[in-house]
Amino acid sequence: MDFPKTARVRFRSEYLKFFEGSEVKRLGVCTLFRLSGAGSGARLGMTIKARVNSVQRNRLKRQIRESFRLNRVRLPLADYNIVVPGGVRVGYKTARILRSQLDTAWSHANPF
Repeated sequence: MDFPKTARVRFRSEYLKFFEGSEVKRLGVCTLFRLSGAGSGARLGMTIKARVNSVQRNRLKRQIRESFRLNRVRLPLADYNIVVPGGVRVGYKTARILRSQLDTAWSHANPF
C-alpha cells in the first residue's frame, strides 16, 4: 500500500479548515485533528512546530506517514492533521513514542 497525493492534505486553505471546526484529541506528544466530511478517503496532513533539526523532523514525519498508511483503510472518511506543538521536547525516542501513540489511537474503531 502506498501513500498517494490523494491521501494527503496539501494546500494552506485545507489546513486552515482544521482550526475552524474540527474535532481535537490530545495525545502525549502530538495533537490529532479530524475534519469530517472528506470526499473519497481518509487524508493526512502534518504540522511539525517543534524546533528540531531536519533529521528529527523527517523522522517524525516518516513515523506519522507510516502509521497512517498502515491504518488508513480502517479509519472513518475524514481529513486528519497531526500537530507536534512547539513546546514538545524532541529527542531520540520521540518518534517511537509518537508512532506508538498514533497506532493506539488508530486501533480504536473511532479514534475520537
